Amino acid sequence: MLFKVVSNVRRFTVSQQAFQMLTAMALLGMCAVPKAAHASDANNPNANYFIASNGSNQVMMYNEDTGKFLGVVAAVSAPVASQIGPGADLYQSAAGSGQVLRFDGFTGAYKGVFIDKGNGGLNCPTAPNFGPDGLVYVGDNCSNQMLRYTQDGKFVDVFADASSGLVLPFMQTFDQNYMYIAAGGTNQVIVYNVWTKQVTDRCVPPNPADMQQPIGLEIGPNGDLYAGSALTNSVVRFTRDGKGHCAFKDIFVPPGYGGISNPHAIRFGGPNSNLYVVSTGTNQVMTYDRVTGKFLGIEADGNKDGMSQARGLTFTPRPIFNVYAKVLGDVSIPGIHDFKHVHVDHELKDFSDSSPDAVLMSIDYSDKSVDVSKMVLHAHIGKPDYNFQLDFANRSGAEQHYTISYIATNSHGLTTMATTEVDVPPM
Repeated sequence: MLFKVVSNVRRFTVSQQAFQMLTAMALLGMCAVPKAAHASDANNPNANYFIASNGSNQVMMYNEDTGKFLGVVAAVSAPVASQIGPGADLYQSAAGSGQVLRFDGFTGAYKGVFIDKGNGGLNCPTAPNFGPDGLVYVGDNCSNQMLRYTQDGKFVDVFADASSGLVLPFMQTFDQNYMYIAAGGTNQVIVYNVWTKQVTDRCVPPNPADMQQPIGLEIGPNGDLYAGSALTNSVVRFTRDGKGHCAFKDIFVPPGYGGISNPHAIRFGGPNSNLYVVSTGTNQVMTYDRVTGKFLGIEADGNKDGMSQARGLTFTPRPIFNVYAKVLGDVSIPGIHDFKHVHVDHELKDFSDSSPDAVLMSIDYSDKSVDVSKMVLHAHIGKPDYNFQLDFANRSGAEQHYTISYIATNSHGLTTMATTEVDVPPM
């Protein structure tokens, strides 16, 4: 297809000049833009991830492309969740010592204690993360509280406690105004307004039995919210409306699919921004396609390298990138087409790079019998383009959809792919 410029790539492998020339030729109908070859990150020393091996009291490092074990980077007492934050450092909770520790986000070199035990009442830290208000949020499983700190580790306040249903606070994640927190003890994901501390919603499947003890939590490249359900051995997905509300979408990874058992951390990353799941019950890291949920394989097998009761997984610093398409209105173009303006909202930041690049990678259409080159107007592939026109004249008799993909790259050569879909109902 004309607009399928690259598929499942880590970075462009043609020069910018050649890429622009091929794109221009394709738009003139002279050729189809070729797919770039998959670029392995095996030789990129930055393309790795950290695993918190709780049972062996270690933080381990693996290559994200091959799953190769690279070694133990630190001895930590009962490490749990971790997060990349300011300074592009790794902030690692140590449940055994009641601390949050700080390491270099690329090498794992130890930098010291970030938050000590007892600071603000911290005793049993779970996940540290960084809110849109510039504060550090740390859950505490002993007090069932969410504590807040400044970026230099000074205690600010108790953001939330068990009175709001926050029992066993595990992983939390943020958008521009809201915090989503996996409350493992009450089997829900609670949504809080960061600025008012008010609960705005509770994410629960229609059948509550489908999500039991959520632990891992992540906003995916398509803007949906993904929750690892430890006791059902699955990953559940919710939509978000950007206004503090969520709705059940589906079970993205069915119970036991691929051998998943007792999932803890879930992350999108690696060469294709796929879903990585720490399967604590099998001491493995498993990968699933970020769009379809198809099981791709075992990424890392801790049974061979000493990983034990793994909890957290965090990739080395890379762009945090989400995109959301909106249909704005009709375009007045005579003929049989029904073009509409489409705008793609996006969120992009990177703790290691103040200005990562992001470009439109591809536009695809689900009905393969039509020529997508005649259904897309003013889309600039290979450019940071978030506004174009799409044809909604769907005569197939069934609902179709556009898939719009972007890729963001930081100065370390690490990328994140983000995808959004636009539904096209039949006419």
